[in-house]
Amino acid sequence: MRISLPFPRAHTPVSGPRPARQWQRWLVVGAAIILIAAVAIWRMQTSTTSATTTTTATVSQGTLSINVSGSGSIAAARTVDLALQQAGTVTSVAVAVGDQITAGQTLAQIDASSLNLALQQAQANLKAAQANLAEAKGGSATAQDLASAQAQLDSAKAQLDQTITGTATKADLASAQAQLDAAKAKLNALKNPSAAERSAAQSQVEQAQLSLQSTRDSASQSKTNGQLALQNATNNLTQAQSKYATAKQNWDFVNETNQDPTNPETTDSTGKVTKNKLSDTQRQQYYDTFIQAEAALHSAENAVTQAQVAYDTARQSEAIQVTQAEAAVADAQRQLDTLLNPSASDLVQAQASVTQAQASLDKLRQGGTASAVTQAQASVTQAQANLEKLTAPSTDAAIASAEASVLQAQVSVATAQQNVSEATLTAPFDGIISAVSIDVGSQVNAGSAAFTLIDRSKLHIDVSLSETDAANVQVGQPVTLTFDALPDVTLNGTVTTIAPTASVSQNVVTYPVQIEFDPGTTAVKVGMSSTADIQVQQFVDAILVPSKAIQTSGNTKTVTVLQGPQRNQVVIPVIIGVTSNSQTVITSCVTTNAQCLKAGDTLVVASSTGSSTTTSTTQNANSLVGIGGGGAPPSGGPPPGP
Repeated sequence: MRISLPFPRAHTPVSGPRPARQWQRWLVVGAAIILIAAVAIWRMQTSTTSATTTTTATVSQGTLSINVSGSGSIAAARTVDLALQQAGTVTSVAVAVGDQITAGQTLAQIDASSLNLALQQAQANLKAAQANLAEAKGGSATAQDLASAQAQLDSAKAQLDQTITGTATKADLASAQAQLDAAKAKLNALKNPSAAERSAAQSQVEQAQLSLQSTRDSASQSKTNGQLALQNATNNLTQAQSKYATAKQNWDFVNETNQDPTNPETTDSTGKVTKNKLSDTQRQQYYDTFIQAEAALHSAENAVTQAQVAYDTARQSEAIQVTQAEAAVADAQRQLDTLLNPSASDLVQAQASVTQAQASLDKLRQGGTASAVTQAQASVTQAQANLEKLTAPSTDAAIASAEASVLQAQVSVATAQQNVSEATLTAPFDGIISAVSIDVGSQVNAGSAAFTLIDRSKLHIDVSLSETDAANVQVGQPVTLTFDALPDVTLNGTVTTIAPTASVSQNVVTYPVQIEFDPGTTAVKVGMSSTADIQVQQFVDAILVPSKAIQTSGNTKTVTVLQGPQRNQVVIPVIIGVTSNSQTVITSCVTTNAQCLKAGDTLVVASSTGSSTTTSTTQNANSLVGIGGGGAPPSGGPPPGP
C-alpha cells in the first residue's frame, strides 16, 4: 500500500547509495501506521453507546381497581333557612351556632300577648255566631215562651177532658186560673215590654252595628293591603325586567365580542385604541349576573301572580263578610222592632188566649155543656197552633246567613290559633345550627331568616365528570373519599345520582354526579374540598405485573422471566388487559410450551441509564435471550462476531 505523506520528499542523487533510501522508506511507512492506529483508538474511545441496566420485579396475584376521579365540596343533606312567621319582639333564643338539635325542639319565641288576645276575641265571636245559628234553627221564642205555650196546650187538653166529663175539681179550677193568668201576663208583656228586655234588644242591635263597622274596616284594610302588595310586586317586576334586559344585553355583547360591555376599548398614552378583552373569570361574572337577573325576573313574575290572587281573595272576602254583618244587623233590628212594636196579629192572638182562658175557667165553674166542649176543643187547637208557631224555624236565608257567620268565626279562630303557634319557632328536623341572625329583644319581621339549620345525617359531594368518565359510572358504585384539610382521613361513599343530561360551560361538557357518605365521628365539615375516587371496575385474583416489565415490539408484547437455578432469562409473549397504578393485568400467555406467569415469578425489568463514552459495551438483555432460554456472555467479553 502506498501512503502519500504530507511533507516533500528529499531529493537524493540517482547515483547515491541504495541502502540509505530503503531505510528512509521504511521509516516513513512505520510513522504512517502509528498515525492511523492513533486515529482509530481515538474514535473508539469517543464513540457513544447506550448503556442499559436491569432490575427485577415479582409477579403478583390480587385485585386491581379501575377508578374515575373528581373533586368537589362537601354539602349537607339539607340546608334550610328558618324564619319566624309572625312579626314581633324576640323574647327568647334557645340555641347557638354549633348546637345539635332534634326535630320539634324550640329555637326561639316572640312576644305572643297580642296574638293571644286576638285568639280570645275570635273564640268569643265563634260562640256568639253559634248561639245565633241555634236560635235561627230552633225559632225565635225564648225558653220561657216555649214553656208557657206548652203549659197552655197541656191546660187546654186537661180542660177539654174535664169539660167532656162534666166534672171540675179544685185542681182543675186552679189550672184554669193559672192558664188565664199566663195569658194575661203574655198580653201585658206584648203591650208593655220591660226595661231589661228593651235594653237587651237594643244592645244586640248596637253590637251587630259595631261588628258590621269593624268588618267593613278590616275587610277594606285587607283589600287595600292586597292592592298595595300587588302594586309593589308590579314595581319589583318592572325593576327585574330592567335588570334582566341590561344583563342580557351585556352577556350578548360579551358572547359576540368577548369585550367588556362597560368599557369595550382602551386608549393608551400614544392614542392607540385596543379592544378590552375579558378573562374567563370576567366572562363568568357577566354570565352569572345574567342567570341571576333571569331568576329574579321569574321570581318577580310569580310574586305578581301571587299578589293578584291575594288581592282578588281580599275583595271577595270583603263582599261576603260585609253581607253577613249587614244580615246580622237586620236580624237584631227586626227583633227589637218586634219587641217595641208587636204586630196586630200577635196582640189579637194574645188577647184571644186571654179570652179563651177566661172562658175555660167560666165553663169549669158552670159545668160541661155541648158548647163548653166545643169551646174547650177550640182552646186545645189554639194552644197547639201557638206552640207550633213558637217552635217553627227561621227562613232558609236567615239560617244560611247564621251558618256562614259560624264558618267565618271558625276560620278566624283557626287563623288566630295558627298565629299563636307561629310565635314559637321549632326545628323541622334533626340537625346542627350553622347561623343565628336574631337576638333577644330585637324586632323581627314575618318571614325574615332567623336560623340556618343543616342536616349532617347524610353528607354528599357533587363532582363533575367528563363524558368519557361519566359513561363508566353507575349508581351504587363504591367511592373512596380524601380531604385536602384532613390528609389522614379516608371515608367510603356511594354514587347516588348521575345527571341524565350534560352541563355545558365554555364548550366543556360535564355530567354532575352526587356521592353520599356517612361522616361518622370524623371532623369533616360542610364546605371542605374533597377528592372522590369512584371504583368503576375491579379485577379479582388477577395476575399482575409492573407495567415497566412489559416490552413491546410491533404488535407483540413480552415479559422476561428468570427461571431455574441458573436464573435463565426466558422471554414469554403475553396478552395484556387493563392498566392502573403502574400495574397491568396479564390475561393469557402466547407460548408453545404451556409456560405462563404465576404469582411469585421474577421478571427482568430493563431501564436505560443514558450515554457512555467508553470503549466497553453492555448488551441489551432482550437481545441475549429467546423463547426457551439463553443467557448473557461473561461481563467484559467481546461482542459476538459476525
